[in-house]
Amino acid sequence: MKKGASKLKLFVQGGFCHPGCCGVVSLRSTDGTALYSDPEGYRIEVGKLLAAVKDRYGRRVDVSVVNSWGMLALWDVLRLKITPSVPTWVMEGKKICEGTPEPGELLAAIDAELGA
Repeated sequence: MKKGASKLKLFVQGGFCHPGCCGVVSLRSTDGTALYSDPEGYRIEVGKLLAAVKDRYGRRVDVSVVNSWGMLALWDVLRLKITPSVPTWVMEGKKICEGTPEPGELLAAIDAELGA
């Protein structure tokens, strides 16, 4: 974590990407159908939100992407009542947004936590 930076955690279902031994693996079968479902298509939207956070706050906010099904996330998932299948934004230990909000909504929630 960067010195003096506020912590923002994004809890997502599974990993945010699926690495393989030689880079990112294709998650399609030989007939082209997806092997891993992303029915909401939230990964692209979440990526745009993460870019907006980085553009606005730079090093002032340290972002961590956390697998909400992982053992290391269990305490936060139980304490904050996080639904593992829903992207959840947590700043300094407080749930500030769920799902894929509009960029302005997420940035306003972060501003409120930063006292800006």
